[in-house]
Amino acid sequence: MSVTLAPYPLPPGWNLRPARPRSRLLTSVLVVCCLALSAALWGAVVGEQTVLGTIVALVLLGFLAVVAVGGERAGGERALPEFVNALALTRAETRPADSWVSFFRQRAPSLWSCLWLLGGGLVTTVACGILIVRCIVEGGQSLLVLVFLLPLTLAAAIVALAGANSLAVRGRARWFARRPRGLVVGRSEVTLYSFDRGDDDRSWPWDAIVDVVPGGLVDARRGNTVPELKLRAAGADGSVDEHRVPVDSLASHAWLVYVVLRFWREHPEVRDELDTSAGQDRMASWMAGLTEAADARRVS
Repeated sequence: MSVTLAPYPLPPGWNLRPARPRSRLLTSVLVVCCLALSAALWGAVVGEQTVLGTIVALVLLGFLAVVAVGGERAGGERALPEFVNALALTRAETRPADSWVSFFRQRAPSLWSCLWLLGGGLVTTVACGILIVRCIVEGGQSLLVLVFLLPLTLAAAIVALAGANSLAVRGRARWFARRPRGLVVGRSEVTLYSFDRGDDDRSWPWDAIVDVVPGGLVDARRGNTVPELKLRAAGADGSVDEHRVPVDSLASHAWLVYVVLRFWREHPEVRDELDTSAGQDRMASWMAGLTEAADARRVS
């Protein structure tokens, strides 16, 4: 597949990172470190070293949180949109306007993230619970340690609960009876299947879309911009309204969503590609170009 140059530059401040899977070596190192800390924690618990166990539990919990947050950073999403029959994304109540569409699926928590939080949180919670019981039984100076253990145990339980909730969200997103949520781009229109249960699905014919506007608030901690995308669409009364496209919640790179919407809005003569695999090939080529640009910037 030849690489097609990106038709539009990356919006200012948007994260430019190669879209690659996590390194197996890095994953192995992280898992080994986690297991080592868990072993040290249980060694302290078995050895009745309450203070040491509290310190190790704190380090382990911080390690879990840092890795989980770092692994879910926006900007490196690598999934291409799925080329699916439009009827599969509906409730079969009405005939869809398009036959085949490109579906940008809502990003579900990765299995790695779910198991990482759930497993590490459970280990830390159980260990801290044992240490709390020991502090109460022994009394004396151990009660001072109890002051630190109580909030630590609560934090560990929250981490485990977050992992369990993420696993449930992942399961619901993959359940065949539940209509997936995300952005649908077809030859005739663009549809946003609601992310929140209280929202209605929204569709905009290409002719009604006036502009595609990138933006976003600057994240001072990371030093870049959290991607944001808005569709300006004309209503039935002629007024122009702005609609937010949650690109930060999609499994595909935010830049790709921006380019897809802008390109086919400005080039109606090639919208028929969206009804064939030619559109998918074009998107894959754009993502290959983005990765090459990111590699070139890193080398230079």
